[in-house]
Amino acid sequence: MKGISVVLLTILFEISTNLIANENPKGSITGQVIDRDTKQEIVGAMVEILNEGVVTVTDIHGDFFIEGLNPKTYNLKISAPYYVTTYKTDVLVTGKQSTKIIVELKIASYETEEIIVSSERYFDKPNELVTSTNSLSAEEIRRAPGAVEDLNRMIQTLPGVTTATDSRNDLIVRGGSPVENFILVEGIEVPNINHFGTQGASGGPIGMINVDFLNDVTFSAGGFPAKYGDKLSSVMDVQYRNGDRNNFNGKVDIGIAGAGIILEGPLQKGKSSYLFSVRKSYLDLILSSTGLTAVPNYSNFNLKATYELSENHILTLIGLGGIDKINFKGFDEEADPFITSIDFSGWSAAGGIVHKWLIGNKTFLQTSLSTNMYQREVSEDSIGKPTFNNESLDKEFVLRTDLSQIFSPTDLLEAGFTAKFIQNNNTIFRAQALDIYGSILPELNYDAVAEAYKFAPYVQYSKNLFGRLDLIVGLRYDYFSYLSDKSTISPRASAGFYLLDNLKLNAAYGIYYQAPPLLWLVAYDQNKELKQMKTNQFVTGIEYYPVPDVKITVEYFEKQYSDYANSVLNPQVTYANAGAEYYTLGLEPLVPVSDGQARGIEFFVQKKLTNGLYGMFNYSFSKINFTSLDGIERPSSFDYRNVLTAILGYKMTNNFEISAKYRFMGGRPYTPLDEVASAQFNQTIYDFTRYNAVRYDNYQRLDIRVDYRFEMFGWALTSYLDFQNVLNVKNIEQIIWNQKKQKVDYIYQWKFLPAGGIKIEF
Repeated sequence: MKGISVVLLTILFEISTNLIANENPKGSITGQVIDRDTKQEIVGAMVEILNEGVVTVTDIHGDFFIEGLNPKTYNLKISAPYYVTTYKTDVLVTGKQSTKIIVELKIASYETEEIIVSSERYFDKPNELVTSTNSLSAEEIRRAPGAVEDLNRMIQTLPGVTTATDSRNDLIVRGGSPVENFILVEGIEVPNINHFGTQGASGGPIGMINVDFLNDVTFSAGGFPAKYGDKLSSVMDVQYRNGDRNNFNGKVDIGIAGAGIILEGPLQKGKSSYLFSVRKSYLDLILSSTGLTAVPNYSNFNLKATYELSENHILTLIGLGGIDKINFKGFDEEADPFITSIDFSGWSAAGGIVHKWLIGNKTFLQTSLSTNMYQREVSEDSIGKPTFNNESLDKEFVLRTDLSQIFSPTDLLEAGFTAKFIQNNNTIFRAQALDIYGSILPELNYDAVAEAYKFAPYVQYSKNLFGRLDLIVGLRYDYFSYLSDKSTISPRASAGFYLLDNLKLNAAYGIYYQAPPLLWLVAYDQNKELKQMKTNQFVTGIEYYPVPDVKITVEYFEKQYSDYANSVLNPQVTYANAGAEYYTLGLEPLVPVSDGQARGIEFFVQKKLTNGLYGMFNYSFSKINFTSLDGIERPSSFDYRNVLTAILGYKMTNNFEISAKYRFMGGRPYTPLDEVASAQFNQTIYDFTRYNAVRYDNYQRLDIRVDYRFEMFGWALTSYLDFQNVLNVKNIEQIIWNQKKQKVDYIYQWKFLPAGGIKIEF
């Protein structure tokens, strides 16, 4: 595979460096400026390209258009009377397509206008997300070294976020399981945005969202307000850009793993548009002659279409989905037949309609009706005998509505509710077997349809006092019909105080509840007695802007967990450590007795792209412990203690840039192998008495990326090479018993791995 990758990368690089046209095309920026809370168009907003002497203003629809620009990256300054000045960085202009952006301005309170508006900075975040929040532009995500344009893998570089293994993009936020993450795509709730996702969790190995769809992404690692609910650890708010409202155009994307195409154009000339992409992997075709197994085969689509019913009513159609297939085979090289064979196939789809109603100058109502479905079929054979089969179809139908009402420049009321119908259709067979801790799992035959309802209203109020103090208080109610204890109430509050124009003190406290995934509740009747998992969260810190393009934050966080599901068969095992695996969870008796604590401190520095240089640095120290059914407190499987991530990039010319990422993580706790039992039964069995008692060696990895842009034959092309783990460090992922060699063995994380691709705009 390495040889094939190197040859393809060499070809891509030669094309990039040798076939460059002599023409000097010009590019353009098309955008819209709107009010962040009411989504009203802002007329007469001033849009300035910094250091270029180019200024324009928005028209009666809040639109602006700037043309005649040289292809390169620009920074914009957007200002309007009674609004806080905002900056849009990393606006990449090519010589073919118009660059589309959406800018939201925050209304300035009369008292704070002098304070905040005069304090220029290149960073922005929503008003209600006071603590632990960062926003990333599409270009920052696209060019991130080691991420290969995977949204989740870029989020992993933010403070407080780790992952369990290189082969997956799970988000482990401040010690929280991948089960605990909330994802919104253009106002639609999407449980999982990845291929080959774990049932009931939010991660997987490969992302489905096309980075070329993105306008920006906002991520909160804690302390989020009442409008975001039924999750314990994080909120990811994904905003797509609009398609081209005037012209048809497209982009072809060819990489090592697959190829895709993006098409966009107008539905109503100058008013409405569509944006559509489809992508297909071809690694299975390239590697079919090598005899390798476990090669992923997947395809996906993304869709956004907007239609303007009137000046005050806009419909948006959102779609996202994928098809997955993979086969794992383990065999004895000296004597057939296969020892173990695992087949996985499935599909997922999420989509809905969003109605945006601009009721008045100070009132906005957004309502969405959506659905998401995840179908999986997993079968496992051992020595030709079926040992496990899971045919599942998970469905959700969701009605969500959010109201924003501005009473004055210092007072904002937000209220809304979410109603869900959930259905889990599972046919499960599991043969009696020994699990990885040496306990006997009884045979399980389950075939049923489970249904449940959720209802969650919320209200929150934002107030500015004395020009320097921002307060947000909120209350949330969650109802889940499937549990015996159906209802919870979650009060939350946050505050931010400007000590200086560029120095802010933030704090947040709240109670958070999350219902267990329906799959955990259905296999055994006693599992219906599980409770809604709970955390009490406290976050405080400072936010400092020494210069406009640099942000420094220091935060302390504390999360108190309670009522987490715990295994009865293996009392040491808490489900707070689960969710970052491929196997099906919840197929055993569970009780809600696991408690835990996560606390730590995070230091974060980010420099936006100016003068050719950009980067970020974060270091965190944390301790995550859980107490299981046996009453013993142990380190969480996600307790890395020390995590350091650094990214540094430099644009050497308008067309050429190089970047690097270094990551260090402390050794992750694990349960050592019981070698005697593993040898006796010739399978992996861990020492149950030493659950999470030892740690792997420290993890480290260096990634380097090179981007090059050029024009050829009237097309705009972007090529990249991404070299992962260039030091070829052997990071251990897992200790196992090798059934073929009948000895202790190790599974390693990614070694040196080259990747690359090229995008062609037409």
